[in-house]
Amino acid sequence: MPNQVNRRDMERWLRDHGFTLLTGGKTGHIFYERAGVKITLPGHGPQDLTKKHVGLILRQLELAGFDKDQVRRELGS
Repeated sequence: MPNQVNRRDMERWLRDHGFTLLTGGKTGHIFYERAGVKITLPGHGPQDLTKKHVGLILRQLELAGFDKDQVRRELGS
């Protein structure tokens, strides 16, 4: 699928924009946080994130003050 966002690109974007990796539990998910906003990424399965997951993350980033359209452009989705 063209313009798909993969997990590694999303992790890189989050780190580059000040999010820190949180220590995870036994859920198998990866958690990033910045200023009280917590982003959850799947830690297993396919590297490509689903459209639904990307949409949920973009919504959270918008609440954190990021421009949703700018984030999409930076991620290439």
